[in-house]
Amino acid sequence: MLSLAAFYAPRGILPAQILAASPSELALLAEAREMYQKETFTVMYHAVCAALSEDAAKEAFKIYG
Repeated sequence: MLSLAAFYAPRGILPAQILAASPSELALLAEAREMYQKETFTVMYHAVCAALSEDAAKEAFKIYG
């Protein structure tokens, strides 16, 4: 739960609000964090592949769409 509080604190959600959240709210926040991290990884992966080579960019597109 503290990792959720640390993730959302810079985004304007106070740690006290995270600690007071219901289990369903915590699940929603955890899923949203996971989606954000996956999307960030995918964007960064595509950027690195595109910067390194054209062939690598094509392969990344095949894997991640």
